[in-house]
Amino acid sequence: MNPDHRTKASFGKAGQELEFSGKKAVLLVSVGQRYHEGDKLSATVDLINRSDIGHVTVAVADTLQRTNFLDMPEDIAYAHSLRLGNEWLERNAEILGRLEPAVEILRWDAALADDDYAGLRKRVGDEYATNEEYRGAVDATIGVFLDRLSARDEHADLAQAFTNCLTYLLEECPAIMPLWAAQGHDFVIYPQPMTSAMASTREIFVQPEFPDKCQWLSLKFKKRAQALAAA
Repeated sequence: MNPDHRTKASFGKAGQELEFSGKKAVLLVSVGQRYHEGDKLSATVDLINRSDIGHVTVAVADTLQRTNFLDMPEDIAYAHSLRLGNEWLERNAEILGRLEPAVEILRWDAALADDDYAGLRKRVGDEYATNEEYRGAVDATIGVFLDRLSARDEHADLAQAFTNCLTYLLEECPAIMPLWAAQGHDFVIYPQPMTSAMASTREIFVQPEFPDKCQWLSLKFKKRAQALAAA
């Protein structure tokens, strides 16, 4: 008997009392993160299947990542991020094919092209410019990233990184929260806890009108041992 170590996924505390049957969820994918690959992605698919969710939009946030490539010109960073998205979909096609609910693949450029996105992007940007509390929540999220960046690279251009992070968040938050809430998505599934920027965006732009939509479901992963009969 040899142990076969596999990963099992579960929803965090916020998801333990929720009803999932027939609901719509977004599986948000940050291309390049290890928890969206291999065993952890497979465990996420298994969890979604067990939960009896009725419809899953696999949102591939590929070109959103262009702002993370600080050493590349903007057009090169865009092309690079788009290529990484193509490769992610090809590499993980077999795992995604195991999803039992109805499945839609949404690329980031398609999310930005939605008719309602531009207006929501402006509202979020105006909120950042005029609401000190919201600006503080966004800047706090940027600060977490800058701390990690400076720990990795003491020579990093933190001013440029701040600008890129702000572009990232003010592009990301309008789609994930008010846009997808208005489209009727009940849950957003993502391995990490919600950032302060995302939580504040939900509080301001989603909670008053769609209080039950775009509830954030973080994931927990753990290894489990399965005994297999020796060949």
